[in-house]
Amino acid sequence: MSLLPVSATRTSSSLTSQRLLYQLTSDQLAVQRQYDQLSSGRRVLRLSDDPAAANRALGLNRGIDRGEQLVRNANAVSGFYQASDDALSRVNTALINARAAAVEGVGTIISDDEREAIAMSVRESIQTIFAAGNSMFRDQQLLGGILDAGNAFQYDESDIVFTGHGAVGHSEVGAGTPTAINVTASETLGAFAMILEGEPLNAALDHSTRLVDMRSGKGVETGVIRISGGTEYTEVDLRTAASIGDVADVLNALEIDGRKLDVKVFDDSIQIDYADGLPGTLAIEDMPGSSLASDLSIQNTGGMSAPPIIGDSLSPRVTTNTKIEDLAHGVGLDLSSGITINQGSQTFTVDLSEAETMGDVLIAINRSEADIQASLNESEGRIQLRSLRSGVDYSIGENNGNAARSLGIRSATEQTTLDSLGRGRGMVLNSDTIDLTIVRPDGQTLEFDLESAITVDDVMTMIRDHPDNQDAQKVLVSLNLVGNGIELQAPPGAAPLTVRQSEISNAGTRLGLIPNGQNEAQGVTVGPVNKIAGIDYMPLDAGGALDTLTRLEKAILDGDIPEIERLQQRIDEDFDRSTSARSRVGIWSRNLEDMRDATGDQVVQMKSQLSDEVDADLATVISEVNRRQIAMEASMRIIGQMSQLTLLNFL
Repeated sequence: MSLLPVSATRTSSSLTSQRLLYQLTSDQLAVQRQYDQLSSGRRVLRLSDDPAAANRALGLNRGIDRGEQLVRNANAVSGFYQASDDALSRVNTALINARAAAVEGVGTIISDDEREAIAMSVRESIQTIFAAGNSMFRDQQLLGGILDAGNAFQYDESDIVFTGHGAVGHSEVGAGTPTAINVTASETLGAFAMILEGEPLNAALDHSTRLVDMRSGKGVETGVIRISGGTEYTEVDLRTAASIGDVADVLNALEIDGRKLDVKVFDDSIQIDYADGLPGTLAIEDMPGSSLASDLSIQNTGGMSAPPIIGDSLSPRVTTNTKIEDLAHGVGLDLSSGITINQGSQTFTVDLSEAETMGDVLIAINRSEADIQASLNESEGRIQLRSLRSGVDYSIGENNGNAARSLGIRSATEQTTLDSLGRGRGMVLNSDTIDLTIVRPDGQTLEFDLESAITVDDVMTMIRDHPDNQDAQKVLVSLNLVGNGIELQAPPGAAPLTVRQSEISNAGTRLGLIPNGQNEAQGVTVGPVNKIAGIDYMPLDAGGALDTLTRLEKAILDGDIPEIERLQQRIDEDFDRSTSARSRVGIWSRNLEDMRDATGDQVVQMKSQLSDEVDADLATVISEVNRRQIAMEASMRIIGQMSQLTLLNFL
C-alpha cells in the first residue's frame, strides 16, 4: 500500500488537489478490489491480477473439466454394466433351468403329459433368454448392438431371428484405451454364430493389386530404390505407387545404361529383366529409409545375381475388390451355376453369374433372402457365413455346378470325416459283420465293412473299387449335383437299387442314404438310370443358446434321448459362454470403479491446487481492507484540510 507524500514545498492548489484525489481514487479502487475478493472468495479475478497464477489456473480448470466429464462418463457406463449384469444373470438362470429339464427329459419312463410339462419349462427358458436378449438401457440395446433402439431378436412364426448387429460402443473413462460399454449377442448368447468358414481362395497378382494388400496383408512400403547396369546408379522414386502395376509401369519406362527394362507381373511374382534378353548386370537396392525392393524380394545388392530378377511369394490377400478371375492362384473360378442355401425346409438359389469381384459374391449371398450373412476374412482369404435364424439346419451346396466348392463353402464334401457325422456323434459300426450293403438292380450284392474308412471319400472309393462293381451294370457314386448328399445310380433292372444297413450299424442313415428309423432305402428310376439321392449328411446347427433350447424342446417332445444328451453338452457350452461374458462385465465394472475413484481423487487434488492459486486468504484480505480504509480516511482528511486553506496560510 503506497501513500503519496504531502508536498512541503509551495505548489499550486490545483496540483495539490490532483495529487490528493489520485491518492483517494487509488485507495477506493484498492478497497473495491478487496471487497470483490471478499465477495467472490477469489484472489485472482482477472489475468492482470497475477498472470503466472492465472495461466496455471487455466490449465487446472481444463484438467478439472476433463476429469469431471470422465467421472460422468464412468457413471453412465456403470449403469450399462449393471443392466448387462442383470440381463446375463437371467440368461444364466434360464440355462440352469433348461439343463435341469434336459436331465429330466432323458428318462425312459416319462408320460406324454410329463414330457409336455418339461418342454414347457424349456419354453419358459427360451422366453426368458429372448427377453434378456432384447434388454434395453437408456434406449440402447444391451446385447443386440449399441445404437440400436429396436429389438435384436424377433419371432417369425415359431422361429427366432436375430436382427441386431455386433456393434460395440466405447467411452473414455480414464487414461488409455476407451472402454467398451456393452457386450454383443454373439459373445453372450452365441447368436449370429459362424456356421461355416470357407477354404482359402488364394488370390493371384494382377496389375491392379494394391501394394497394401500384398504379402498376405502385411503390405509393401513404397519408397525409393536405385538400379544400376554396372556403372552409375539411377534413383527411382516409387513413393506415389499404389499398385504393383504402377511399379511395373515406372520400371518399364526406364533405360539403364541405354537398355530398356522388361517388367512382368505373374500370379505370385514380379520379374525384372532387360528387354533385349541379353545377359548383363542388374543391381537393385533400397535407398536409405526404403524397404520397397526388400518387400518385393527384388533386392539384388551389387548385381550379385544375373537377370532376370524374380521377386516371388508376394501373396496378395483376398479383398472385396479381388476379381473372381484372379482367384485360385490366377486360374479363376467358374461361378456361373450359382449355389444353393438350404435353411430348414426352405431352399434359396444364389445367382453368381454376374459376379466379377468377391464383393459381388458377398452381396449376392446377403441379398438371397436366406437368414445368413456372408463376410470376408481378408487376412486369411476365406468367406465366413453366420446364421441369423435359430432352430433350423443350414447347408450350402451346389446348383448343377461347382461354384460352392470353388468358393470353399460347400458344407458337405468328400473330405467330411465320418466321426463328424450325426452332428458330431459319428457312426455306429458293426465290428462283427457288414455295415452297409448295396443291391444292384441286377441282383448283384455289394457288401462294405467301413471300419477302416475315415472320410466320406473313403466310402465312395470303396463303392467305386468294389471288385463286384466293375462291369457295365456298376453302381456309380458321386455327390448330388444340387444341394448336398451322396447319389447312387445304376442302370434300371428287374428290381430297384437298394441300400441296407445292418441292425446294429447306422452307417446308411449317417451317410444320408437311409431315412431315420429305417434300415433300407430303394431307388427310383429317372430316365435311363435308377438312383438314390441321399440327403445332406452334414447339416449345420444355427448355433447359440436360443438354437440349443429350441432344439431341446423338440427333442424332449419327440423323446429323442441321443439328441437330448447332445444338447446337454451344448447347454453347458452356452452357459460357459454367458458366464464368461458376465465375468468380463464384472471385471470391467471393477476396473471402472477404480478408474472413476482415481479420476475423482485427481479432480480433488486439482481443485486444491486451483484454490491455492486463485482463492483469497480471507484473514489477509480483511486486514488489507482495514489498512486501505485507514489510508482512505487519511487521504480524505488531508483533502478536507487542504480545502480550508486561504492566502494567509502561504504568507
